[in-house]
Amino acid sequence: MPELERVRIVARSQISDLASEAETAARRRTHLLLHSGPQDQVQRLMIVLQPGSYIRPHHHSQQWELLVLLQGRGNLLSFDGSGCLADRMELSRSAQVAQIPAGVWHGFVVLENDTAVLEIKPGPYRPNEFADWAPEEGAPDARRMVEWLSGAKLGTAWSGIAG
Repeated sequence: MPELERVRIVARSQISDLASEAETAARRRTHLLLHSGPQDQVQRLMIVLQPGSYIRPHHHSQQWELLVLLQGRGNLLSFDGSGCLADRMELSRSAQVAQIPAGVWHGFVVLENDTAVLEIKPGPYRPNEFADWAPEEGAPDARRMVEWLSGAKLGTAWSGIAG
């Protein structure tokens, strides 16, 4: 008889440990996989982020995505097909759940230290499909992109021009 999986609890102390790791991580974030592998039919991931973390705009052409804010605060951004900022929605204690339909270009800006998000989407795992108009993570322009995303006005697009 196969061994039963154990119930898994994520305690506040574990989220706090992840937040400490994120403070010193080059990406300003860390994560905890809650699913058992890339073939799972439901992908579940806890992400703990610090301000300055760059979530490169992307979409999932074949998957919806559900975000549940566990603590902290951030802006969920959506973009049109040409890269213009279409919407800025705050995730906070008063608005903790966001359903992102398949094909919607989106990104995220962290507004508070130790922000924690539970991400759920259907499996199997598929990599993010990144916007070609947004700098790659680690690129010289990525930090400026985070600054732009933090204050960009609706209807504007990233130009990549220093200013």
